[in-house]
Amino acid sequence: MVENIVFDLGRVLIQWDPYGYMLKVFGEPVATFLNKNVFETKEWNLLDKGEIEEEQLWQMMVERFPHYAEYIEHMKENVLRLLLPIEENIRFLPQLKAMGYKLYVLSNFGKNGFNYIHKTYDFFKYFNGMVISSHVNQIKPDPQIFTTLIDKYNVEPTKTLFIDDKAENIRTAQELGFKVIHLEDNSNLKDQLERLLGKKFSC
Repeated sequence: MVENIVFDLGRVLIQWDPYGYMLKVFGEPVATFLNKNVFETKEWNLLDKGEIEEEQLWQMMVERFPHYAEYIEHMKENVLRLLLPIEENIRFLPQLKAMGYKLYVLSNFGKNGFNYIHKTYDFFKYFNGMVISSHVNQIKPDPQIFTTLIDKYNVEPTKTLFIDDKAENIRTAQELGFKVIHLEDNSNLKDQLERLLGKKFSC
């Protein structure tokens, strides 16, 4: 029986598609280069882990790729605007709360980005607790950050549903005993929640 539901943020409750944005604004060659060399890098993971600051990361990238400086500066100035709520999924939070589930966040997120969404959007009021990677210097899919959630909030994995968009995070959760939803397409959360929880949602 599920008592707790743990949500990832990016691509589950918050839009995160820098590649799609860059494709529209810069075109395919620049978008592909920046996606590979800025957003899918060990440095970005260090940002999420709280080991470097965002200003450091952008400066590092400008120095490393001076021919792409104007594009990198553009992303630095606009990246927070990409962090929009996925309303079709957020609408389930008050219903889940009213059904008696305890709700948690377990997410890889840099400090600056998380501070922005936490101050901007009010859906965080539905959560009983959160573990954010940059706040604890741990990162998914490392089991350690899952253990931090388990210990901090006394969460029993076998009674907990974990929702994430990345296969490697889902694998770790399954190994630890969580029930899981691998949300490859954020538009089908309703169907998967109803199937796993045996509940019907009004919207």
